[in-house]
Amino acid sequence: MKRNFPRLFFLLTFLMPYCSKENKVTSKPPASDTAVLLTQRPLMVEYWGGCCYDRNDVGPLDAIPDSVDVVNIFTLGIGKTTDGSWEFEHRGVSGYNDWNDVLTKAHALQKRGIRVVCTSFSGSMVNLTGAEAAKMAGIVKDSLDKWQLDGVDLDLEYSGATTKNIDSAVVALGKYLGPNSKTGRILSVVDYNNYNISQIKRTNKYIDYVMTMSYWNTSKQVLGIVKSYGAAIGDTKNVLIGVGQGCAINAGQATPAGEELKIADTLRIASPGSGMMEFVFGCSYHHTDASGHITKDISYTQNIIRHLKK
Repeated sequence: MKRNFPRLFFLLTFLMPYCSKENKVTSKPPASDTAVLLTQRPLMVEYWGGCCYDRNDVGPLDAIPDSVDVVNIFTLGIGKTTDGSWEFEHRGVSGYNDWNDVLTKAHALQKRGIRVVCTSFSGSMVNLTGAEAAKMAGIVKDSLDKWQLDGVDLDLEYSGATTKNIDSAVVALGKYLGPNSKTGRILSVVDYNNYNISQIKRTNKYIDYVMTMSYWNTSKQVLGIVKSYGAAIGDTKNVLIGVGQGCAINAGQATPAGEELKIADTLRIASPGSGMMEFVFGCSYHHTDASGHITKDISYTQNIIRHLKK
């Protein structure tokens, strides 16, 4: 596993029987009939650690800097309830945040031109029948309509296996999300070590872009990674290389210090149009200076953007 999940699994296990209370959202989101078409692939995607991580470990959603293209809320859950019906739940995020406050801040990001996407693990989508996949996709679409968010990101990690078949789920979601839907809503995936290359290749017409989460890679390795995933997704511009400082990444698997800027330079020069992803945003935000004041440091993200988008 690439990311530190013990608290995530405990939280989801504890909260699964309960439904989060949703109050009326007071902010006015963008109108649902004015979707912004994804005419250009993002160069910079930020994962926001909405669940699983103490608020003193990661940066707040409203501190996301300009020039970030997409923010992924990590993590929501597409799955089945105890009665066998489908749901798109936010219990993990709501365990650490007020969901209506999350939506208010997400809509503020949208007004700044930043797309906001919901990440979900894909374990519940394996080998679905066409009918079940259609039910699942309909619930996802209705939830995005209700929340006025911009799409779904599928985390291709599975318990006890490195790859499984979710073709029917991707095809069903592709009716409402991704390039084949013509809705402007995003359908992305995140993978590592080329484990799900075949999955991505089989369903690439439905997927906007793929991100990698082998955060320990160096600038000397990334062009090979871009090439392999580019062949699967159909275009190297649809590949984003993942990096991270380490506050939410397993020990020893974070990006080597300074390597994130070398990766940004390499992509800008040798693979223009390929992008980057950071997991997770704001690892240094709550550090304190010599006077004991919180630094609110987001320079890790800002420096990547400066190198990537020169």
